[in-house]
Amino acid sequence: MTRTPTTRRCIAAAATLLLLACMGYTVVDTPQLPNPGKAPMSREQQIQLGFQAASKVYQQMPVLPDSSPETQYIRKVGKKLLATIPAQYSWPFEFHTVPQKEINAFALPGGPMFVNVGTITAAANEAELAGVMAHEMSHVYMQHSAKQAGKAQTTEQIAGIAGAILGTQTRGIVGSLAQAGVQFGTQGLMLKYSRGDEAQADAVGAIILYKAGYNPQAMADFFKKLASEGSTGPQVLSDHPNPGNREAAIQKEVASWAPRKFSDDDASFQSARQHATGLKVYSGEEIAQGAKSGQWAKLNKQNGAAFKPPVPASEKTPLPTSTKQ
Repeated sequence: MTRTPTTRRCIAAAATLLLLACMGYTVVDTPQLPNPGKAPMSREQQIQLGFQAASKVYQQMPVLPDSSPETQYIRKVGKKLLATIPAQYSWPFEFHTVPQKEINAFALPGGPMFVNVGTITAAANEAELAGVMAHEMSHVYMQHSAKQAGKAQTTEQIAGIAGAILGTQTRGIVGSLAQAGVQFGTQGLMLKYSRGDEAQADAVGAIILYKAGYNPQAMADFFKKLASEGSTGPQVLSDHPNPGNREAAIQKEVASWAPRKFSDDDASFQSARQHATGLKVYSGEEIAQGAKSGQWAKLNKQNGAAFKPPVPASEKTPLPTSTKQ
């Protein structure tokens, strides 16, 4: 029997799969994102809470206008990552840039994400920056903030926190967010996650990177770079406790994935990074002081930087007001 080129390729592929199976690897053509499960707060409540908190960020921190090259670039990368998430599990992600020199990034419930200019300038390539963003997106995807709040808060307490954010109570945004594991400090707004959350965000973030065409190893490389700075390193290290050897964990995660050609850099990254190095940036201490005097609310207004929720208010569901489940 004469074997055609197609037949020979099929036989070679089958032989490769058999070899990998004998070596103990389970070959997966394309890794799939996990079911994120349920949280004690509904989707609508998480979105509303996140949007309200994001509007407070514009009062507490300087934020670049949406038209800035840095924000436009961050949004380009964000959209590429977002395209990998199934519609039924997606969130109305929004991407913003904070002119802060320390390396950090955070994503609020529902999707608002803020990336420090210091993170852009510290990344060696687009894949490393995308790795930080994919990690933060994974926290939202897995609903870690809402699940963490649910471990220690009753529905009534969560409603009280949300009420304070909405201005219906007098305790203030800082103290109320802190009760839900969200706080403002000298390094800006911080969300506290467990080591388990971090490990899960690494794993899910690696899948998002892979599906978006980035090498998942870049995320491990960037966190390894941060860890090498030691105890005096950037704030992101204390906000995001290292779940262990990230590099080894991610390598093990991707070992069974089908090899593909990655695009780890882009000319637009170098352009955005170069422009970012010329921006006026502030330290965490300066931002904390400016928040007390209302400096950032005024500056953001002058610069035309304002949070614009992508979901109309009429589509939002009221937050809970009782302990009924």
